[in-house]
Amino acid sequence: MKHIIATLFLLLFTSSVAQAQNPLPEDFDGTVIKNMKKWHAPGLSLAIVKDGKTILTKGYGVKSFETMAPVNENTLFQAGSTTKAFAAMAIAMLVDQGKLDWDDPIIKHIPEFKMKDIYVQNNLTIRDILSHRSGVSALSNINLFLGESLPETWAMMAINEQQSSLREKWDYNNTIFALSGRVIERVTGIKFHQFIKENILTPLGMSNTYLLDQEVRSNKNRAQAHQYFEGKTYQIPYPYIEYSQSAGMINSTAADMAKWMEFLLAEGMWDGKQLVSAQNIKEMMTPQMLLDPEMIYPAAATYVQNYYSYGLAWFVHDYKGHKIAMHTGSIDGMVALIALVPDQKMGFYVFINSDHIEYRHALMYSVLDILLEQPSEDWSEKLYPVFHPDKEVSDNTETVIADVNPQDLIGTYSLKGSYPLYISQNNGILYGRIGVEKMEIEQRDDHSFLLVDPDTRQIPKQNLLNVQVDDNNQINKVSFGGLTFEKMP
Repeated sequence: MKHIIATLFLLLFTSSVAQAQNPLPEDFDGTVIKNMKKWHAPGLSLAIVKDGKTILTKGYGVKSFETMAPVNENTLFQAGSTTKAFAAMAIAMLVDQGKLDWDDPIIKHIPEFKMKDIYVQNNLTIRDILSHRSGVSALSNINLFLGESLPETWAMMAINEQQSSLREKWDYNNTIFALSGRVIERVTGIKFHQFIKENILTPLGMSNTYLLDQEVRSNKNRAQAHQYFEGKTYQIPYPYIEYSQSAGMINSTAADMAKWMEFLLAEGMWDGKQLVSAQNIKEMMTPQMLLDPEMIYPAAATYVQNYYSYGLAWFVHDYKGHKIAMHTGSIDGMVALIALVPDQKMGFYVFINSDHIEYRHALMYSVLDILLEQPSEDWSEKLYPVFHPDKEVSDNTETVIADVNPQDLIGTYSLKGSYPLYISQNNGILYGRIGVEKMEIEQRDDHSFLLVDPDTRQIPKQNLLNVQVDDNNQINKVSFGGLTFEKMP
């Protein structure tokens, strides 16, 4: 019965259509609903802007597989890294006011900030952090999610290695990007979330957009997060990520994001007032680092671009003769995507309440083709095999299972530049803790150790703790999620 109900949710949708010319085909809704089912999207909320005006805000599907309540244009979703453009906008406003410059060194505004590489520490600029070209190791990014504390993560930067030279490579790093929020606070004397509310959300009338976890928890029209795994969709805890600040803390709605897009496409003009200069909006959407789309977004590798790049909190590339500024947002159980066509005053924003449902890309290209009056392509059919290959790619690494006593795992493990891993036992159950992350450790019949997340134990994922031993069969290292920890004496 549950599976029957789960297939019926896609028949639910609500909409709000602006009084403007709507070029969407008559079968648009039916196509979206069909593809949501194909890609396993529980709920979706969509905003489309044409000629600078909102022509559609709409909700499809359900907020929750448990309640089956329908999504509408005012349903709240986690916006993830589409938050980053708001941080860049705040910086642009301060540049207009002469309070800082895109090329200011970070230490000019945060003099206590330390990095292991002194040259990078002294020369890392606002432009660098907004374009992800610091070159610092990925561990610095991982630490943010392990500890959920930016001050702690920034403190670890003093021992985090560089993986490349400053400005040599593009390496996405939320911890480094979040320095933008700290700069804004130092320059203005107010909290980042307060600055965004007072200078962007309130003027634009984005009254259903929230940055603080407490505000999100109390919202009754909020989508729930989901994960699809081996043929079944599971509801999981909502991703509260206020701790990520300017890198990803915004929660919003399709209706509010329509206003945000109208503002961007109007080059900073709102209600007759120039809230930010057109020059600095263009600066945000100007390429800073050239990228290889095959290494970044598989969807973009399915067609030919003249360039693919990253600007200041925006991916910038061309599509069928037009410049596109876009960005995704991805966090446990939620995805989002924004795309703008500045020269045509067109915009697209979508929320989906499940993990990495890449239908967001297919829907974006489909809508862009409609708005740009391009020949129709079945982007869902084209991109589905890109994200769902027939066979999983194997790394050809043979897993060696050490035959050890579970009691021997108890202890403290270190990883330079990150949080220690603590393994303890209580009432016969092994527990692991690293930063704020907690897990249970179960030994299986084949002697391997399974990591169980208490919040998602209902999902039968096989996350293993790999155990290494020395010549005396004593545990000296454990690893999971690409991280290797050495056991302390």
